[in-house]
Amino acid sequence: MKNFDVIIVGAGTAGLMLARELSKSKKQVLVLDRKKQLLEFSFNTLASFINLDEFNLSNNVVAQKINKITFHSNSVKSSLKADLYTLDKKKVHEELVETIDRKFVTIQLNTNIKSIITDDNHHFTSVIDQNKKEYSATIFVDASGTNGVLSKKVGLLPKKTQLATGVEYNVKYKGNTKEIFLLIGEMYQGGYGWIFPLKNNRAIIGFGTFDEAIVKDLKNRLHQILEIPMIKKLVEKDNDKVEGGSIPITPVIEKFVLNNLVCVGDSVSQVNPIVGEGYKFIFESAIMANKAIILALESNDLTKLKDYEVLWRNRFSENYKRSKRSQERFFKYSQNNFVMDFIVFLSKLIPSKRSIRSLSGEYGLEQE
Repeated sequence: MKNFDVIIVGAGTAGLMLARELSKSKKQVLVLDRKKQLLEFSFNTLASFINLDEFNLSNNVVAQKINKITFHSNSVKSSLKADLYTLDKKKVHEELVETIDRKFVTIQLNTNIKSIITDDNHHFTSVIDQNKKEYSATIFVDASGTNGVLSKKVGLLPKKTQLATGVEYNVKYKGNTKEIFLLIGEMYQGGYGWIFPLKNNRAIIGFGTFDEAIVKDLKNRLHQILEIPMIKKLVEKDNDKVEGGSIPITPVIEKFVLNNLVCVGDSVSQVNPIVGEGYKFIFESAIMANKAIILALESNDLTKLKDYEVLWRNRFSENYKRSKRSQERFFKYSQNNFVMDFIVFLSKLIPSKRSIRSLSGEYGLEQE
């Protein structure tokens, strides 16, 4: 049985970014994923404040460049200038795969990890799949998303996690192709809505909720939202293909390492709480994890993996905690039209730069 430097469970956002970075250092990496198709997604687009150059991504991954964000509550509308993207998720992942050095990284699909084995010193030695095949490594990484294949087994993520779940349609778009809409208030029935423009006069319209009681009714509620007069002026549903997905809304987690197990991405709830921004923060976290893993391997000192937690806390902890408080307030008042109208009205009085920093989850990184 071959012993790898690193085994990554999960070939999604976090796993592919980490594999790419590890391949630059010529580490022997095995990526395992339960999917049969690598580019198989439950949803295909997302909005992000990502800096593409920072992560060596090209403009080819952009589904639309955005320069305006508009908030709609029941009676109030507020807009601000912004610089962000609607991303094509498939193209992002294609670029990551293309830039992985396959001399050092093996990607194996249709592999469902069932257990992880430890030695007498409580270090992890191997993982075992659905066919009882065993894979061994020096360091293991859980990048399996909300499934938390390993993080839940070892207690780094609760076995029962709270999720925000959304559904969306790709529709005809009649509005400003550079403008994103974020929709809040009682008319969104216990959740929130969004419209993300794409190319060719198309857009994504979605509805999400954090209320487990209405998750099963998401599609019907999205259909009702499509009948709102303001929405009908912007979009026209012309197909029945519904997409959807979930993000974790657990309390802010700061422990990502247990002995020689490292967790990245949604397996330890690294989505920023304020608007569910994922890729930008998960990519950064994967790069931090890479630095700690390389240091641990090259120094033959697995305690260096803890550097990842230190880097993450220094960069993100206070911002995430603040974002979490904002998220909890939104959950509490999202079905109160008066409060949502008041919040959107107040947003008009906040300087644009401050609003963008808050919305992007980057509180306090620069002064006014």
